[in-house]
Amino acid sequence: MDKKAVFDFDKTLVQLNSFRYWVAFLWKESLLNLDFKIFSKVSILVFHRKILKNISHQFFKKELMLLKIPSDYTLKFSKKLFQSIHLEINNRLLQLSSGEYKIAISSAAPQNYLSLFFHQNYPNHRFLIIGSEVENGLLNDNFKNQKLENLINKGFLKRGDEIDVLFTDSEDDYPLATISDKIVLVAPNEQTRKIYVSEFKSKLEIIEKK
Repeated sequence: MDKKAVFDFDKTLVQLNSFRYWVAFLWKESLLNLDFKIFSKVSILVFHRKILKNISHQFFKKELMLLKIPSDYTLKFSKKLFQSIHLEINNRLLQLSSGEYKIAISSAAPQNYLSLFFHQNYPNHRFLIIGSEVENGLLNDNFKNQKLENLINKGFLKRGDEIDVLFTDSEDDYPLATISDKIVLVAPNEQTRKIYVSEFKSKLEIIEKK
């Protein structure tokens, strides 16, 4: 029977928040390419979110995901993003995937660049890639409890199943941690460290920030 490992993406497999990086990349890349349609839309959304603060993060994210981004932008972003890979976690991913483990990458990052990242940098992978998507005009934000629901809906888990190994940096993955046999906590902040040590000490491995 296959074992199951789930990897978070942001600040776990890559050492940054990819969505923030994506917003900055779109703004800069569209400006450099004189693509004023995308530049103006990104600028307006950032202004409303960061300056006026009159739109939610979920609305901001959904509207960015609905933009028609040129494929070469996403390809270039994927290449840049790989430069921030966490080498130890990447090695763990490759080791587990070469054995008897089924692998799911579960992230709140948008599905479009998340999928391309793995197809480009792991061309023969068999990972299940689950990111955030806009479905029927609504944001399926792959975050907190929704991560577990999406793993079930995609057939990776059945309700009541356990995860053999979870790799994460965040307390946002607490719902997954509660059903994991082992947790590898990657460079946690102090609040996350306290929560996981208090709740999951017997099955916890911590990889410190380098």
